Amino acid sequence: MTYKNKTIKKHARGNWFVRIRVNGKYISIYGRTKQECYEKLKVVADKVEQEKWLAKLAGLTATPIAQTVVVPAPIVPTVKAYTLQEWFDEWLTSYKGNLRAITAKNYRILFETHCAEWLSMNIADITNAMLARTVNGMNGCKQAKDQLKSLLKQLFAIAHNDKLIENNPTLNLPKPKATPPIRKRQALTAEQEKRFIDTALADLDKYEPLLVCLLQGVRKGEMLALRPNDLDFERNTLRIDESYDEQNPDDLLTKNTDSNRVMPMFELTRKILLKYANANPTERIYEVSTAQLYRRLAELQAKANLPKFTVHELRHTFITRCHEKKIDEMIVQKWVGHQIGSRMTKAVYTHISNDAEREFIELLNAKTA
Repeated sequence: MTYKNKTIKKHARGNWFVRIRVNGKYISIYGRTKQECYEKLKVVADKVEQEKWLAKLAGLTATPIAQTVVVPAPIVPTVKAYTLQEWFDEWLTSYKGNLRAITAKNYRILFETHCAEWLSMNIADITNAMLARTVNGMNGCKQAKDQLKSLLKQLFAIAHNDKLIENNPTLNLPKPKATPPIRKRQALTAEQEKRFIDTALADLDKYEPLLVCLLQGVRKGEMLALRPNDLDFERNTLRIDESYDEQNPDDLLTKNTDSNRVMPMFELTRKILLKYANANPTERIYEVSTAQLYRRLAELQAKANLPKFTVHELRHTFITRCHEKKIDEMIVQKWVGHQIGSRMTKAVYTHISNDAEREFIELLNAKTA
């Protein structure tokens, strides 16, 4: 779209802009949409042209008159007065459009939960003290507070850069206060793990999903995404390339690229999953909700006289048993889909022999035989 031979272009940030020369200097005009940018350009370009024409008519040079053109004048009146909620929605759409759906949802929950008091306020009226009180007053660990602080700094930095606010209230935002440490994740002891396995095997129809998490060290979402076509009973392998979240059922991406893997299917897991060999290959094996899963976990803990722990701690238990049996660190990383720390580590990791891996598989099978 052009006006007076000036072409409107799309900015890398997602909005639209055009440059126009005024009194020997270029100014940039921005708009959230192409049409908005066009209307602003039209005001500026027409005003500059009118001033030149009046100067010529009066027998004066164009330069002194053109100097009377105040660059912000045609732009400022058309700037929208955003509420904090409106600006967050704009930021999430225009500046964070490439986020995964689950990440965008988590951003929204974090922001709207802890900034609810200010959502209807104009962003120009938000102060440093208000934001500091919001960040330090939230319940949660320091990591969550740091995430909220980072989100707010991005929001207001862009708003200030786009001249939507005169001052950035996050410039001197204080460091979030530390909170009491949360319970550290623990792995089950070998004796507790045996009680867990025995109790789960006694009522496999109910506790099978939890048992698979323990035996294979997979994440909850990875377990819930398993389908019969991920099971290879000839090679005794398990393919992990999807992760299921009931809140975002269409987003099946795993945590990261290293999470996509093929790992050995251990002996007890094979015996449990063999019944799915002829099942519909494209349907998920475990159609269970997160709420059901945690209710079953609580029941199992009570039956086996075990302390409270989360589903993810079953994965920690698997990794702990691997370390106790001296299984090579790179093998463990390969099995559980952890990221490899360096290129050199990755190079070594990819050249581990199949014979060495088979020996480690036998070691792990021995504990469940």
